[in-house]
Amino acid sequence: MNRKQRRETSKRLGILQFQQKLSISKKFELMRLNIIAGKQREAEVKEEVRQEINVQLEKKESDVIYSIAEFIAKQKNIPIIDAMDEAQRMHDKK
Repeated sequence: MNRKQRRETSKRLGILQFQQKLSISKKFELMRLNIIAGKQREAEVKEEVRQEINVQLEKKESDVIYSIAEFIAKQKNIPIIDAMDEAQRMHDKK
């Protein structure tokens, strides 16, 4: 939602009129609470992004290990599970 849409929504809901009727101390208290809530939401979003990046990195790493394991399994004619162990060891050495 962009600034124009937020402004229209707050007008439609009567939030602006409500805020104009508040005393100065209550306005500042409301702003303080909004800032705190915004910082908390920012921290939550940053944590979600960090977790998502970690998941993507782990998936990429497991895909690389699986492709190495497939190559080893075909080359040595061994089961893929044994090749996965060997591929994991090879990947950890890098």
